[in-house]
Amino acid sequence: MSEPTTFAKVENGIVTQVNVVTWEFLTANPDRYGDSSLWIECFRDGSGRGYCGKGWSYDAATDKFIAPVVEEE
Repeated sequence: MSEPTTFAKVENGIVTQVNVVTWEFLTANPDRYGDSSLWIECFRDGSGRGYCGKGWSYDAATDKFIAPVVEEE
């Protein structure tokens, strides 16, 4: 079995959940995680498509997560 890693659930281009789990466990438990095609691996060390959090966007064209813009008051 592989080591747990971080996966983001992306629905309509928005990250709705982030979980640390093995891919095998995620795909073996559709009642818990739903459609496995919605889950995208993300990387805490900033490599690849980077890391993300709930509410971030995912750009499939560039394969990158995008942090939400926070407007200062």
